[in-house]
Amino acid sequence: MKNLHFKNLVSMGLILILSGLYSIGYSQKKTAEPLPTGSVKLEYNYPAGKSFKYVTDSKIVQDMDVNGQSMLVNIAVYMGCEVKSAGKQGENLNLEIMIDSMAQNIESPQGTAGGTISDLKSKVFNMIISPSGKIVDLSGATKIVYTVEGSGESNLEQGFLNFFPVLPKSPVKTGDTWVSNDTIQTKTEHMSLWMPVQSEYKFEGIEKLEGIDCAKITAILSGSRKMTAQSQGMEIHTSGPFTGTQTLFFAVSEGYFIKESIVSKMTGTIEIPDQNMNFPVVMTINSSNEIVK
Repeated sequence: MKNLHFKNLVSMGLILILSGLYSIGYSQKKTAEPLPTGSVKLEYNYPAGKSFKYVTDSKIVQDMDVNGQSMLVNIAVYMGCEVKSAGKQGENLNLEIMIDSMAQNIESPQGTAGGTISDLKSKVFNMIISPSGKIVDLSGATKIVYTVEGSGESNLEQGFLNFFPVLPKSPVKTGDTWVSNDTIQTKTEHMSLWMPVQSEYKFEGIEKLEGIDCAKITAILSGSRKMTAQSQGMEIHTSGPFTGTQTLFFAVSEGYFIKESIVSKMTGTIEIPDQNMNFPVVMTINSSNEIVK
């Protein structure tokens, strides 16, 4: 029975990672006031006829204390995709996304699991974003379904909900700060997530990255996560506060992001009502999403 419990915990961990890994973004309801003098206006504008390859690489460490025994799970998630312009719809951008590769690996006391998800290679869908990066239409990603070992069926929507960091709608200049409050809610057949997030942003100025003048935006993140997941017939509740930091480099003249990195830590509790189990969990995530040549 103990092995069954642990298998459920590992499966839950992967569901938690995949549902929340991309959920922290530059989602914004308030922007800095317009400051024309010495300011820059940041907007997406992927040039036609050119393809951009991005690689998302995430390392997750999940430490669970089960009856005084530490159970450590290491999860690695990798995705490569190509982005290119498919024209405009009014002021919005229509982007074609092609998956190059995707892999997920789990290391736990029970061994290793996962690997490359070969069914996703060369899958293509279109998504529409506003000039500031907000999603207008992501229905194409929802239609691409795949199976993750240990957590069942999923689709590409979760991976692209905040793939494109949302930019401030108003011009910003070096030193500008602003605060936004947002609540991320999502629900699938096997999982529901509710996550209020507060983001304290700062425009650090212009820095060169890969020889390109980039706007550097940093953020201090805080909030809480409440999730219910179904794994192997068991209902699992996970909740707790998290903190983190985020850094974005956006090519000002070119109109696309070069690199985004997130470091976050959640200290919370896992509850399995059917087994009358309740124990602490600490999860740390280090992830990056950047252009590669």
